[in-house]
Amino acid sequence: MAGEPLPGEKLPERAIPRDGGDSAPRQEKRRARIFRRVFVPFSIAWISLPLATGLVLWWLLPDSGLEPLPVFLALVLVALLGVALTAWLASRIAMAIAQPLRRLVRFAERTGQGETGLTIHLENDSELSVLGRAFNRMSERLARQIEQIDRETAQLKAILDSMVEGVIALDANERLLFVNERAIRLLDLPTANPAGRRFWELVRVRELLDAVSQAVGRNEAATCELDWPGSPARSLNIHATPLGSGPTSQIRGAVVVVHDTTELKKLENLRRDFVANVSHELKTPLAVIRLCAETLEGGADDDPSARTKFLTQIIQQSERLSFLIVDLLSIARIEAGRESLRPQAVDSAEALEDCVARNQDQATRVGVSLKVIPVEEDLWIWMDEEALTQVLDNLVANAIRYNHSGGAVTLAAKVAKDSEGFVCVEVADTGIGIPESDLPRVFERFFRVEKARSRDLGGTGLGLSIVKHLVTASQGTITAKSELGRGSVFTVRLPRAKNQ
Repeated sequence: MAGEPLPGEKLPERAIPRDGGDSAPRQEKRRARIFRRVFVPFSIAWISLPLATGLVLWWLLPDSGLEPLPVFLALVLVALLGVALTAWLASRIAMAIAQPLRRLVRFAERTGQGETGLTIHLENDSELSVLGRAFNRMSERLARQIEQIDRETAQLKAILDSMVEGVIALDANERLLFVNERAIRLLDLPTANPAGRRFWELVRVRELLDAVSQAVGRNEAATCELDWPGSPARSLNIHATPLGSGPTSQIRGAVVVVHDTTELKKLENLRRDFVANVSHELKTPLAVIRLCAETLEGGADDDPSARTKFLTQIIQQSERLSFLIVDLLSIARIEAGRESLRPQAVDSAEALEDCVARNQDQATRVGVSLKVIPVEEDLWIWMDEEALTQVLDNLVANAIRYNHSGGAVTLAAKVAKDSEGFVCVEVADTGIGIPESDLPRVFERFFRVEKARSRDLGGTGLGLSIVKHLVTASQGTITAKSELGRGSVFTVRLPRAKNQ
């Protein structure tokens, strides 16, 4: 609010104006009241004294020989002078008391209205000035306490607003006392400042309303999990706790804490899928190995051709198990952050040529040609050399595996179009391609476009997932484009090293 001090800011001292800021009729009434309280008794005294003196003299006049008229006039004159003097003194006293009293009253009124840092200075060394100094000490202490409360309130609000959980405070009538920013976002509340409104006016999910009603109405803590129908949809865990010191105490409201468990649910689903996929992938080669071993044990080892066939199957499936375990260990280390990557400058042209040399024999066996498009000089990649080797080998092996006889795999490296600080490495093939609907999932663990063919070709389903993790860990990105039946292009965007 404009004009209010910030938390921690020293409050300026503001003096009460001399006129007290009071209305004129009220000032006059207060002065007249003080005047009457001083004037009336003293006036009565001044009148009563000459009157008593006159009565005594009247009683003595017959014997004293004094003239009564001069004595009477003298007494009347003394009474009038006394009354006049009393009126003057009463007016002065009323003036001296009323003005500081007005300022003290105004001081108390403004302090009661919430103003802080006020001071009052009374010139006369009187009881009222002592009272004024006491008021000043009270105002100073009150200002410090209010400043401390404001500072603590601001700190508490900042803490609650920075929490990852949503926090809502309700009173006994389920009106919102406080809502932090996280709760507003999680519950999609329709207003940025919902304090003061009824909870059921803003939220229409029955499970959440029942939990709040149980905490507020029955003084019982409530917990529920629900799928929030917002945009986007979320999984929320709700804890509603009543505000009260005991089971028999009066309910003062409730505190509702909202946890966003969407990511935990996703991770749990991924874990279940991962366990199921690993179990399935391990079960298939183990079943083949066991079948071949049982067949050989049953007498097939007497047939040389059959024995060779089954032994070949056992060797192939054991190699597949070995590759699968190695890939599982690799991806586990990368995801856990235990993969020791040592970035260094790697010559992109040399890396591509070495990759072609390592995979040439495999490409020749299936009739696929490998080639490297000439790379410009001094194009270096900043990445761990072994990680780059693993990335290129996985991409090229997939390009060869899902190609056809007479096909081609092309490797290229060039400066990224949008930034000279990055290098784009492309692996393009003329293979079977990937359906457009499957492109977003090709980097998932164990995902295969053609599951049967992948197993026949010895794939583990983890190669592209490992590639993506290594590229991401190297501050890069990877994308895939494909056209069914015409091939695919995988583009790896990696940081560029300075010229060597």
